[in-house]
Amino acid sequence: MTTEEPQSPPTSSTRPLLARLFGGERWASMALPQFRWLMAGTAFAQIASWMEEVARGWLILSFTHSALQLALFACIRGFSQLLVSPFAGVLIDRLDRRQLAVLTQVLPGANSLGIAALIATGQIELLMLYPLVAISGVAASINMPVRQVLVYDVVGPDYITNAIALNAVVSNGARIMAPIAGGATIALIGIGASYYTQAVFFGLATLATFTLHPIIHADTVREPYLKSIRGGFRYTRMDPTVARLVLLNMIPNLLIYPYVALLPIFAEDILEVGSTGYGILLTGVGVGSIPGGLIVAGMHDSRWKGRMMGIAACTYMAMVTLFAFSNVFLLSFAILCIAGVGWSMMVTLNQTLLQMNVADEYRGRVLSLYTMASGATPFGNLGMGATASLFSVQAAVASFALTACALAAVLGIGSADVRKL
Repeated sequence: MTTEEPQSPPTSSTRPLLARLFGGERWASMALPQFRWLMAGTAFAQIASWMEEVARGWLILSFTHSALQLALFACIRGFSQLLVSPFAGVLIDRLDRRQLAVLTQVLPGANSLGIAALIATGQIELLMLYPLVAISGVAASINMPVRQVLVYDVVGPDYITNAIALNAVVSNGARIMAPIAGGATIALIGIGASYYTQAVFFGLATLATFTLHPIIHADTVREPYLKSIRGGFRYTRMDPTVARLVLLNMIPNLLIYPYVALLPIFAEDILEVGSTGYGILLTGVGVGSIPGGLIVAGMHDSRWKGRMMGIAACTYMAMVTLFAFSNVFLLSFAILCIAGVGWSMMVTLNQTLLQMNVADEYRGRVLSLYTMASGATPFGNLGMGATASLFSVQAAVASFALTACALAAVLGIGSADVRKL
């Protein structure tokens, strides 16, 4: 049984101010103080994570100019998430979610400090990065779903669509700033400074998370671990709506997201824009995601969520296909911005519909299985990296993205079950 503390509604003085500044109901969740702290923690954690993405890619590139090595490291990180995610769901349904979020932000922060120290002392080696990347993957496999569950726990069912959308907007705002800052920091100061900065932002995320006081308190699951894991899988499999949403989330993880690991090759060899240009490319999807998230924030009462999710997914994947063929930096950046609109709407609507259709007692386990789809990315990384080595990076990204677009069209807008959500 789930308990819910009384939700403090937005005050009459706060609501008009938000309406005048931002357009009223589209920003309704911002009137909740606890949600504002949650968004602050999300922003800080995302800044740190995206700076780590830039630094890791450039550090690996400095050791070995290999698309396969870039894909291999992404594979290690993702595969560690795949292994841990089922257990992460049980932890989320068993333990204090706020404390769990704090722990999984402290761990990657310490990881960043360790890498920075190795760089500063000149002792960093490629082999050292393999276990450190795996540790980051384990932390992320717990932190991602627990922060998603905390959105629901902090705002409750009445605000969930708006809250998920605004949380995504803030997260993607960080995605815009962090790669640029990360690339510029590497170019101007050095890669070690980037890792020190990541540790600072993980620390800020931890402080913000400490302030949270959720209003939703689901009953703690006390089943044995393996039985609890099986229960989460069984619930997901037996609920057609939940199963389809989880499956749709797997497509981009397997066939689209691996292109991010190859962006250093695009920046260095195809577009010839260096580390700063690499950071800017990483912001492209983030730039487009802001308007995409705001569109979803205003869709609280819409009956077209499922249909729009399918259309957005196809738009995103088609734009990644076009990006693969571009040899002009500004055009590539513009295409990624358009892709970001579709990506943001796809991900936000998919997660919103899942949160609206899952039972409270299974929320942690189902959302862990949902984020477990990112564990498919390692296989995509290896496949795309191997294809790039055999043919070209552009051919690899284009062929994978076209396949994803076709699958999303069939399983998304081609499905009556999805269209009616």
